[in-house]
Amino acid sequence: MKKLKIPFSFDRFKNYFSTENLQEAYDLIKTFWTDVFISFKRGTQEHGRAIKTSLVVCVVLFVILSLALLRFTESSTFCGLCHQMDVYIESWQASSHRHAACTQCHYEPGLINHLKGKWVDGQVSLAYFLSGKTPSKPHAEISDASCLQKGCHKIEDLQKDMVYKNVAFSHGKHLEELRRGMKLRCTSCHAQLVQGAHLTVHEINCFICHYYRAGPKGEEDCISCAVGSCVSCHVEPKGDIKIKGWNFNHQKYIARGVECERCHVNVVQGDGHVPEGKCVQCHSEPEILTTKYTPQFMHKKHVTDHKIECADCHSHIRHEIGPILTMVHSPTVCDKCHSKEMHLGPREFYKGSGGIGVPDSPSLMYATNVDCVACHRKGEESRAALHTTKYVERAMGESCVSCHGEGFDETLKQWQLLLSKAKNETGQRLSNVQGILLEAEKDRARSPEFKKAENFLNEARHNYNFVHLGKGAHNIEYAIKLLNAANYKTEQALVALDRNHQSREFKTEMTCTTLCHIGIEKRAVPFNDIKFSHETHVLRKKLKCMDCHSPRDNHGKTFYKNCKDCHHGKESKRVKCEDCHISVKRLIQGKGGIGVKDRPSNKLDVVECIDCHRGVPAKKKDGLDAIKKRCIECHDQSYGEMLIQWKKSSEALLTKLAPKIEKVREEIRRMEIRGGHTFVYRKPFGEAEFNYNLALKGNGVHNLEYTEDLIEFANYRLDEAMKQLARKK
Repeated sequence: MKKLKIPFSFDRFKNYFSTENLQEAYDLIKTFWTDVFISFKRGTQEHGRAIKTSLVVCVVLFVILSLALLRFTESSTFCGLCHQMDVYIESWQASSHRHAACTQCHYEPGLINHLKGKWVDGQVSLAYFLSGKTPSKPHAEISDASCLQKGCHKIEDLQKDMVYKNVAFSHGKHLEELRRGMKLRCTSCHAQLVQGAHLTVHEINCFICHYYRAGPKGEEDCISCAVGSCVSCHVEPKGDIKIKGWNFNHQKYIARGVECERCHVNVVQGDGHVPEGKCVQCHSEPEILTTKYTPQFMHKKHVTDHKIECADCHSHIRHEIGPILTMVHSPTVCDKCHSKEMHLGPREFYKGSGGIGVPDSPSLMYATNVDCVACHRKGEESRAALHTTKYVERAMGESCVSCHGEGFDETLKQWQLLLSKAKNETGQRLSNVQGILLEAEKDRARSPEFKKAENFLNEARHNYNFVHLGKGAHNIEYAIKLLNAANYKTEQALVALDRNHQSREFKTEMTCTTLCHIGIEKRAVPFNDIKFSHETHVLRKKLKCMDCHSPRDNHGKTFYKNCKDCHHGKESKRVKCEDCHISVKRLIQGKGGIGVKDRPSNKLDVVECIDCHRGVPAKKKDGLDAIKKRCIECHDQSYGEMLIQWKKSSEALLTKLAPKIEKVREEIRRMEIRGGHTFVYRKPFGEAEFNYNLALKGNGVHNLEYTEDLIEFANYRLDEAMKQLARKK
């Protein structure tokens, strides 16, 4: 094999880098750079001005380009260059923050913080650019300092309470105090949980915090417990609301102290648990995944120190009025011992379904979501019954009173008596028809008529047994309809056997006085300023409920209908004017107000009501022009103008006071929502409101001087209440 020759030898290397050769190389290099320096110096001397101008231009261009580039990197256009940012940019453009630059919120205020943020973001962007990777979901944290910086949200505004979706909310309590051991920040509630909403409040976080293990013993203790109770968030519903086609008003139940959970039981769906494996979606470090941390530590790291959405870890909790939670479906108490079929009859009967020949008719209490334990829990007897045999009737009567008021404990007893009588009658009919069928079976057992009659009787038995097993009091109207249908089925059975049989109709109905208002026809009740006697109007005059009251679908309204037929006209002297118009009487007498001296009208005992209101005998309502005409007839033209002036003056006084009354009422309501004591403010407000109502109902024109006194004192008491409220704030 031929040996390879290497064109290199140590001797040649030694000769090349000899002392003479190195000196020669050094001299050449030195001469070159000397000539370059001399040429550069000569050039700068000859073109110094041009060089300086060029340098200035370059520096200016660099500064302009740098500022323009910096400005561009702070624009939404630059932020939206990444395709995964599209949804955030769109939501920002549609939000109330669209006039604020991205960096105004995402960087803390101050030049140093701004430059620090640019430096960090620049590094991150460069890393993504060089690696060619992008984050699957951008994550940003916004500090409270950004929200509260100058020109944005003011701390003073956060001290005020606000109402959000019918929920009373206090920023102070949520930001300044620990909530369930956590220090919250603005973005704990103002988050981006749903697409299309930029930095807005969503109920998901609220529900997780307020309902997750909210009972005293965790979720096993309470189905619908909430941190702070219902009234810590919800304000009192105002006016009527529609429920399954029926009008319902909360005010009288709230006044009686009925708890919200009596009706609103199944209002929470979901438990907010943290699903297994949630942590590995963000963390991969073994030491983190295997270490057990306390909830306080976890929430400090994820909620206080960093912005992690509650719903990123916890499963969702919904807070809404769900389907009624009957005993059969309840996860507490009953099914710990009983099977799911326990109380199946009462449940279906309460729902109003399962009968034959009768349309579905759920109980009104079922329609309003009243569950079983709302009635079956009053008193020690009923609580003991949860673990023994049955509920005591007296305890259930007490439940009726606690919601509906005095006298309604008799309603249940009346229903039981009514049902007992109706069931006995239906049971007797079933027995009689059964006997007739047994006689007919001997000769006509296989005839079509007999089979048809037997089917009718079986359907009647079904309805009767359903009322018995379902405990008819759970749905009294449905029970009566089923018994009516059962009686009619027995008649159809008889007609099937004998075509000449004359069938009867059964139309037993529940009326106001048998359904709820037991004994009302003998009682006098307060109505406006008077005591209204039902005995006089119902038993003696034979008036019906609907003559004065609204139909059941708009229940609870009382109207002045046909009153003048008896109280006005030729027989009007049988009832005195002041028997109904008590406020007018008090105003004319000049007494009854609070904080003012008696000041009777000069018309008292001189002018009778009928002297001015001459249309009463003719059952006509007198207008202002007609009364003005009578003033002129008795006095002169000036008295007509005086009446107009009295009217304008009294109306002006009331109109001016009304907004102040509403303002103070609203302030007191807000203080009650915050849990404050309001008696000291309610006293002056109540006195002012009393005088205002006396002047309003009495029609100030009847005694203008006394009206002025009433309104003046009302104004004084309202001013006192407002000063005290301002001092409390």
